[in-house]
Amino acid sequence: MKRKLIQQMRNEWRSNLWMTVELVIVGVVIWGVFTVFASIAHLHQPPVGVDFNDIYFGNVGVVSKNASTYKEYPDTVHSIYTDLETLIANLRTNPYVENVGTGNNAIPYNFNYNGMSLNTYVADTVQAYIGNQRMMDADMVRTLRLTGFNGETSEQLAEMVSEGKWLISTYDRSYYVNDPAKWVGKEAWIGRDTTDVVQIGVLINGIRRADYEPVFNGTLVMSYPWRVWFPNELAVRVKPGKGREFLASVQADDLEFGNVYVSNLQSIENRKTIAHRDVITLVRNLSACAAFVLIAVFLGFLGSFWYRTQQRIPELALRKVNGATDTDLFRRSISEGLILLCVATPFIVGIAALLSDLPDDLGLTLPAWLMWSMIPVTLVLLALMICGGIWLPARKAMKINPAAALKDQ
Repeated sequence: MKRKLIQQMRNEWRSNLWMTVELVIVGVVIWGVFTVFASIAHLHQPPVGVDFNDIYFGNVGVVSKNASTYKEYPDTVHSIYTDLETLIANLRTNPYVENVGTGNNAIPYNFNYNGMSLNTYVADTVQAYIGNQRMMDADMVRTLRLTGFNGETSEQLAEMVSEGKWLISTYDRSYYVNDPAKWVGKEAWIGRDTTDVVQIGVLINGIRRADYEPVFNGTLVMSYPWRVWFPNELAVRVKPGKGREFLASVQADDLEFGNVYVSNLQSIENRKTIAHRDVITLVRNLSACAAFVLIAVFLGFLGSFWYRTQQRIPELALRKVNGATDTDLFRRSISEGLILLCVATPFIVGIAALLSDLPDDLGLTLPAWLMWSMIPVTLVLLALMICGGIWLPARKAMKINPAAALKDQ
């Protein structure tokens, strides 16, 4: 009879080697899946400094001059700009509407990126600020209820935008600006043209393109001069909880005037769902894969330890004859599985260390502790599966009569 567990494991080194390899592979896979889940949870940050509740938006379009429905203007006073102003005024008469704003690339939950750079002097050094340019009029600021990083109200921000000031945001990580707060109140020039100067207003929270996207660069909110640019987005803030009534009350004539029309009117929640569809699908597929992997791994452990236990039934019976209790035998079996896990742990940690730079290579901003914290979670889960895989066959083996088990020995 093999009395010492370590000596017994040495004598069975071939089977234990393959079990260790299995634990390493399974551990790395589970760690990777859990790290992806943790990364998605970490990246998910609901909007801050903006209120997207009760907002409906649509795309602003203009009828082509070559179209049969195009309406000629009687004078130079009327144009697509006056058409849009009239359309907005008509929408504001709706009893369920609080405010209407327009802009270009102002509405989030789309993956457009209108990058622009600003430059200014900070401590006698030229710094560059790279941001996603979001052009909006003052009413769009009110509609989105933007607020400043230091508590400025949306009305204060709307006044700054109407005065032509630009608003810049914080970010998760930037390769350019160390502290964007130092830009507040300064004059900055656009790109390399030092004559094209703008005034920086206050610091705001960054407007993400999606709730699962880190803000590598900032957000540039600038005023939207209608007579220079024509907006392509229109946002409507309805009274709280009156979205359905608003949609039911809006007729086709309310969304067009002259040669300007609004299409694809929908809630921002619909756009949010579409923007997050890939992430939700990824989470759903990973959850299904993770469940399958965990079940398969547990069944694999169960089969392996069942076979090992069946092979040792005579040995277990002989130990019981010599005074060993069921608890002693069960503890010995569990110890063997946990020792194998301890042997596999350095290899799991080593492979995790080799893969720790992968998020940075993919452009993700993840703290180092996030990936390392998944290692103990993985080891605890493996230990639980090992204990479960050993407990079932060991429990059955303990019920065997030692005399029957030793009959053929």
